[in-house]
Amino acid sequence: MEVVKNVCRCVRGGHRGDLRAARPDPAGGGKTVIANVIGLILAVLVAVYMIAALLFPERF
Repeated sequence: MEVVKNVCRCVRGGHRGDLRAARPDPAGGGKTVIANVIGLILAVLVAVYMIAALLFPERF
């Protein structure tokens, strides 16, 4: 029986240390963090609006 080490030759083995090094600034200069915060604030505002519309439908 023949032992096959890599079934798919295009997949690199993790044991060889072929992993990429970490970027110096993984957050991308803060742009991603700011976008996430803005998205979170908008999502909370929409959720509050929807709950208020359910509780007080006569005002909407």
